[in-house]
Amino acid sequence: MPRMTTESTLEDLRERIEAGYPLLFLRTWEERRWERLLAELALEMERGLVTWSQTSGWQPPVSESSGTSLAAACAAYPSEHLFLLKDFHPQLSQPEVIRQLRDLAAVLPERRQALLLMDPVAHVPPELEKDAIVVPLPLPDYADFREGLDELLTELQADGVATELTPQDEDHLIQAVLGLTYAEARKAWVRALQGRTRLDDAALTVLVSEKRTLASASDLLEFHDLDAGVDDVGGLDELKRWLQQRALAYTPQAREQGIPLPKGALLLGVQGCGKSLTARATARMLSFPLVRLDISRLLESQRGESERNLRDVLHLVESLAPVVLWLDELEKGFAGVGGDEFSDATMARIVGSFLMWMQEQQRPVFVIATANSVHNLPPEMLRRGRFDELFFIDLPNFHERHHILRIHLAKRNWKPERFHLDELAQRTEGYSGAELEQIVSAAIIDAFGRGQVLTDVDLDRARRLLVPLSKTMEEKIFELRQWAQDRCRRATSDNRAAQMLDEEQRLGVLEVEEDRTGALPSWAALAVAGQLKAAIVEYVKREGGDILLPELCAALRPHVDVDGEQGLAVRTNPNTVLWLGMNKELCEAIIELTSARRLYVHPTDPERYRQRNEALKLPVLLEPTDEKLPRPKWLPASLRTAPHPTHSSRLARLARMQLAGAT
Repeated sequence: MPRMTTESTLEDLRERIEAGYPLLFLRTWEERRWERLLAELALEMERGLVTWSQTSGWQPPVSESSGTSLAAACAAYPSEHLFLLKDFHPQLSQPEVIRQLRDLAAVLPERRQALLLMDPVAHVPPELEKDAIVVPLPLPDYADFREGLDELLTELQADGVATELTPQDEDHLIQAVLGLTYAEARKAWVRALQGRTRLDDAALTVLVSEKRTLASASDLLEFHDLDAGVDDVGGLDELKRWLQQRALAYTPQAREQGIPLPKGALLLGVQGCGKSLTARATARMLSFPLVRLDISRLLESQRGESERNLRDVLHLVESLAPVVLWLDELEKGFAGVGGDEFSDATMARIVGSFLMWMQEQQRPVFVIATANSVHNLPPEMLRRGRFDELFFIDLPNFHERHHILRIHLAKRNWKPERFHLDELAQRTEGYSGAELEQIVSAAIIDAFGRGQVLTDVDLDRARRLLVPLSKTMEEKIFELRQWAQDRCRRATSDNRAAQMLDEEQRLGVLEVEEDRTGALPSWAALAVAGQLKAAIVEYVKREGGDILLPELCAALRPHVDVDGEQGLAVRTNPNTVLWLGMNKELCEAIIELTSARRLYVHPTDPERYRQRNEALKLPVLLEPTDEKLPRPKWLPASLRTAPHPTHSSRLARLARMQLAGAT
């Protein structure tokens, strides 16, 4: 089922109202935002909007002679009206109110009226279940937050606060607050940007921490601060490179090109080799909250409770999205699994539900699971489609051990260059990352206890006193490494093989395939490849961020089909025409880009069109207006990468139209 967005929900409400649904229960915490959106929808549908609350009564006021009952008030207003009742649910405990609503349900469609009951509960009394429908109003999506961030930055600029945010910074600001209400997000932005001109790690940590209260709603989720970065992970270059590529899939450019969202990775490896640290660093890299799910705590003694716990916690995880879901020591959580068979029926149902969720969920939830063994994991969990990749993290090699030792000395304010780390790394063959950290910690404590400064001797003494796991558990580690030999992708690249390939390429042994698309600019190559939205954004940016619609058509025409009998108009005022002569695909691409606030429509000087000898044969409208135009008028406009200071929201919702003989 596709996820409901603000735009799709408004379209759903429009269809239900026009179809004659009399009672719509709207569930939301965002009263102000949705009241504004419903007012715009009523204006677009050419219907009046009347609001009611316990404190303000009917607005605009109903005539005193009509009485105070709900039915009398609705009858006092003309047809073609919507009635928005805010926090009306306490009144639903009164039998006479229920009776009035049942009576109104029969007559409201005849008057082309509808009752919209908006509150955070949206509980429908049993008597109204066949006459009413509940519509959950979604939280703001990316496009809504894009508009809100633009407004905030404009306000900060007007107040003399100069920010130096890149498009990537702005994308991080929006991604970090997805799952919050509009009011919560705005307060989080103000707090994160306070005293800062650029977006740094501290600001992102502030934003991500705003979701801590959401995670605390469940005892099964544990919220983790973003206290570890990629630089804290020694080695694992192949895994880091893979994660960095997956991070790009969450950017606006990836969404324009239809790049699928990553599902996650399963990290299998020797204990103490950095699996948990990598999970925490992944969340920092993506700038997503990190929540840890303890699978073993899902289990309840009462039948059906465990499955309900899983459904509730997965629903909460989706509400936190974008988020990194960390499943630590996966094989212990699924302890009721034995090879291909389940010894526990409850665990079998939980695993089946969880695997189905991993397969089907469409939200930006990146699942990163860690395991020290595969014997208790069901085979279906290891197949592609649940996880994007299965990585094996082995004991660190010489270069990784050297890097890990440097990291832990530097974290404790010791200068790594003062020590002979090459020799220590050579002597610690078979030591895990956790054991290397323990060597550094033990040596520092011992030196401090003797009242001396840390030396190479202290580090080597700590090494000799620590027996690595690779010796005490040699057989099990050997078995794990043998299993992973041909079944997993290595988290560390084979440096020797890479060096051989580089050498062969330098000597000309390997032929480098010629780039056949190099003759085309990047935007044109995207257009030819079918990525029309990405091509439009790239072209507008390349041309300075201000392009007339016929200029865009002329640029795209040699590469894709853009001509047709369609056009663009302002959705809330359909007689405000922007341009004609385009096909359906181009119109819909521009509509999606402006709706998502990737591009913005700006009124522009008609002279720019006249200089190109291109204009519509319609009366010219210099500025957009909220007054309904009785006849079509042409609003000369351009596409830009920055929002208009006053008309941004008014021109964000466009629609396709057709007007014969206008060009």
